[in-house]
Amino acid sequence: MTGLQQKRERMRRIFRGEERYGDGTAAQQANEYRLAEMYTDVVAAAKDSSADIERPDVDLLVSLAGFSPETTLLAFELIQPPRLLVISSENTRFKLDVMQEKLGGRLPFSQFEPRYCDPVDPLEIYEIVKKAVLPRRPDERPRKAIIDITGGKKVMSAGAALAASQLDLQMCYIDSDFDPEMRQATPGTERLRILPNPTSLFGDKAMDAAMEMFRSGAYSGAKARFDELSSSMSEPARARFLADLAALYQAWCDLDSMSLASCAGQLRTRLEDSRSQVRPETARQLGEQLNFVEELVKKSGSAMLLNFFLLGEHYLRLDRYDFAALLFYRTIEKSLAERLNREYGGFRMDSPDYTLLHHDVNDLSQRYSAAAMEMFRSDRQVPLPFKVGLIDAVLLLHLLNDEMLVKSKITDLNGIRHLAGLADARNRSVLAHGEQSVTSGQCSDLRQRALHHLRVFWQLHERGWKVDDRISTLQFVAEA
Repeated sequence: MTGLQQKRERMRRIFRGEERYGDGTAAQQANEYRLAEMYTDVVAAAKDSSADIERPDVDLLVSLAGFSPETTLLAFELIQPPRLLVISSENTRFKLDVMQEKLGGRLPFSQFEPRYCDPVDPLEIYEIVKKAVLPRRPDERPRKAIIDITGGKKVMSAGAALAASQLDLQMCYIDSDFDPEMRQATPGTERLRILPNPTSLFGDKAMDAAMEMFRSGAYSGAKARFDELSSSMSEPARARFLADLAALYQAWCDLDSMSLASCAGQLRTRLEDSRSQVRPETARQLGEQLNFVEELVKKSGSAMLLNFFLLGEHYLRLDRYDFAALLFYRTIEKSLAERLNREYGGFRMDSPDYTLLHHDVNDLSQRYSAAAMEMFRSDRQVPLPFKVGLIDAVLLLHLLNDEMLVKSKITDLNGIRHLAGLADARNRSVLAHGEQSVTSGQCSDLRQRALHHLRVFWQLHERGWKVDDRISTLQFVAEA
């Protein structure tokens, strides 16, 4: 039997009243014996059992003290802080004398600070810790502190945890085996436990911050934050789902079809996990979005057209007018390209075959040149373009008296000039050929024209779907 075991047995005999150690009740005598005769052995055993624990480098140990001063003393022995703040109630004030006695000569009196509080008022404890940690002058830095929550009442521990979460502090406690007879820690079984900030375990505050990034459209940053949270939270499924959703939306914004496919597959798996905590209506909306993403990956013409408008709406909500204007411009351009391709035998704007538009290309060329000269008020002949741009496409459809232009209410050259004026805001943008920024008004006007073209195209070619319903369903969710 070791010396510590022998002392345990003697402490038990004292507790049972079989042997005396000073005055007081048997329990008081046993506690007195423990502090007087066993303290050094208990500290040594605690250091051995805590040898593999990485101790944080701190300026201050904040310890809650109850009727037993030993947990505070052990926390000090194991952390070795240069400063100790002890929070206790008036009823346990006398225990501070024991602490000072044990720490005498090892911790300067000026670095030992007792504070007294109402043990059932957690906000008072929070205020004590906040004043001890936060700087009092602008040139000071906050103290690096750790809170020992072992002693004191449960409400005191709750207040300490509140302080840790609000002030981003670590916590520690002295773990031990419990002696059911003496109803206290078995001497020599104590060991140090280090806890991170409680919010890193449950993640509520950090999740709120990550969600703000997500709502603002900073999907790459939100994904990184959700990934970090998923590695530290007690239940990471929700954070993993949100990380995958942010990754999908980022790839969607980037028009990265290769990444979209893998992101969509991963998100489908997350949606099937009930721990992701997705509301049923949101899950249905995301299911529709994933089906749409599959069409995007296949580069479906209608899906690509609708996607330009969806992304334009996304950037408009973020007040990024240059990006939004570029995408609304692409919506109009794509609607014209799809119309020419579908209605005129596969005509392509990037490599035009004008025989698909008219059997007499010379006649088409002459009429095109005359219309362009009138529209641009120029005396120079304008040949059919080698590559067809937005205004070129509108002129060609106008010459063909195409139904799409009629339904779009572009019935003459003045209508084409108006569209050219709207498009010019994009052309002068820093994202196109100019050095100006698109204004909110210009972007709004371009959006209205893009939506009109989109609706007309859908009416002519996608009669099975209501495009406004599709837009509503496919807009990025802000709350998942």
